[in-house]
Parts: sequence; C-alpha cells; structure tokens
Amino acid sequence: MNSFSVPESSIIGSAEDMDLLEKKKSAKLLVISDSHGDVQVFAKIIHEFGADCDAIVFCGDGICDLVSCLNEAATEEKIASLLPPVIVCVRGNGDGEQYPADFFSDGNTSQESSSVPRYFNVLSTVMFRAAGRTLLCVHGNRHGVDFGTETLSATAETMDCDIVLFGHTHRPHREDAGATLVLNPGSCSRPRGGFPPTFAIISFPGKTERYHVDFFEIRETLFGGYSFSPFYV
Repeated sequence: MNSFSVPESSIIGSAEDMDLLEKKKSAKLLVISDSHGDVQVFAKIIHEFGADCDAIVFCGDGICDLVSCLNEAATEEKIASLLPPVIVCVRGNGDGEQYPADFFSDGNTSQESSSVPRYFNVLSTVMFRAAGRTLLCVHGNRHGVDFGTETLSATAETMDCDIVLFGHTHRPHREDAGATLVLNPGSCSRPRGGFPPTFAIISFPGKTERYHVDFFEIRETLFGGYSFSPFYV
C-alpha cells in the first residue's frame, strides 16, 4: 500500500519503500503506458495486478489517469490496498508538467494545511533502483523512438542502466541492447501498428536469470468488462 508521499523525483512513495525496493532480492514491476484518458482500463489493470507487484512504472501520456486512481485511493481503503508501495511516472508529450494531487499528504492534519492546494510535478526523465538494478524511465519522444531505439539505447548505456522503459510509439517492444533491456509495454488503450492494447510485467527472480518479461493483451468483454491474456512479442 502506497504512503502517497511525493518527493521531487517524480516517484510516489516513501524513502523507506524506495530503499526496500532497491535492496529486494526479487521484485516485480507493473509497466503501463499511453492510457490517454482511458481511466477505466488503467484502473482495471491496477485492480487485477497492482497488489502482486512491488512498483508501478507509468511511461507517460495519461498522467491524469494515474492521478485519478491515486486520488480515489486516498479516500477508498480497498483501492489503496491494491497499490504497490512505489509508483514511478514520467511526463509524456501529451501530459502537463503539474497536476492537482488530493492524494498527497505531508502528515499535517491542520485545517489550514488541508485547505492549501497541492500539486504533483511530473518529470520527463526518472532513474531509480529495483532489486539491485538501475532503471531509466522516459516517454521516448525526446529520444526519437518513432525512428528506432538507437539514441535511447546509447543514453541508457552512457548512464549505466540495466533497463530502460519507454512509451510513445503505442507498440510493444522488447530488445536486448548489449547488457541493457529496452522495453516498451505498448499502449493500454490506443495501440498502433496492428497490435492489441498491452502492458507488461518485469520480474527479477533473484536467481541466475537477470529478468523475465511478460506482456499482456487487454480484451474488452461483454457488459464493459476487460480480460487479460499473455501476449508474445
């Protein structure tokens, strides 16, 4: 369950939770991107997979959907229990730099403090650590990912990252560029290139395997529901 503290790094979660995530021997990350206002499907993914993960990583274009879920979780304990302790997000080219954040609390419960509007600043680039790995998260529009991942891979190598996560193309993608995993979970609501809506889960088993990636396809069911099934990239 997330503590809803927001440091300057565009990571939602306490310093203690971030430290724990870094030191874990095994971890699981739920990676989502490009929801573009489809808060319903975004929330359904969280409901189905959030509680089993150690962190959510959102790669941009739909920060409003993330903030909507967080604001709801701030008053609904059941929803809050589904959120992992750490949430990482970056700003997409369709996102703003700042959003109202009713979910944020600094522990001050005075009436004067509660009446002060709070805002969540979203950065375009975030680095963090999980289970001993260094991860870079960007949206990708500034790295020319529409034309390939060469610039992004070079940036990750320069920054000594084990994994780089991006969005923007609305297409699922997995590539091992040397020692770096370059991954796009696809768009959970507006896929392109003939792909279905997708997202991904990255697991660090804590054994000899460096990481394991599972993609999931999202399908609409009768009466407005959703189902999830493995998708192979």
